[in-house]
Amino acid sequence: MIKLPLFVRFTSVLFVLGVVGCQQPHSLRQNKSVPLNVQVEQLASVVAGTKYLKYKCNRSDLPADAVINQVANKVAKQRGWDPSAYAALPQRSEAIYQSLAKDSTPEQTKCSSFNSLLAPFTDELRKEAR
Repeated sequence: MIKLPLFVRFTSVLFVLGVVGCQQPHSLRQNKSVPLNVQVEQLASVVAGTKYLKYKCNRSDLPADAVINQVANKVAKQRGWDPSAYAALPQRSEAIYQSLAKDSTPEQTKCSSFNSLLAPFTDELRKEAR
C-alpha cells in the first residue's frame, strides 16, 4: 500500500470538501448521513489549514482562532450537522496543524495550495470578522 504524504492527503480532503460542499445548493449540503468522524475530520482540516495560512503563510487578514472555530461551526450547521457533538475538533485540528507544520512539502507550495483551496472559507471568515 502506498502511503501518501500528509500534504497530499490534506489537500485532497480540502478539495473534496470545497467542490462537494461549497458549490452545491444549500438543500443538498444538508446531509446528516455523513459519519461524525468524517464531519470532524473535514472541519478539523479546514480549521488547521486556515490556521496554517494565518501563522505560517503570514495571512494577517485572517481573524482570531476563536472566530475561525465559530465560522467552522456555522458551516457545520449550514450542512445540517450538529457541532455540539464535536468535542474532538480542537484536538484534531491542532494535530493536523502540527503535522502540516512538520510536513516536508515546500512552504510556498503549501501556502499557494491552501490559499486556493480555502478561499471560500477565508472569504467567509473575513465577512464574519467585519
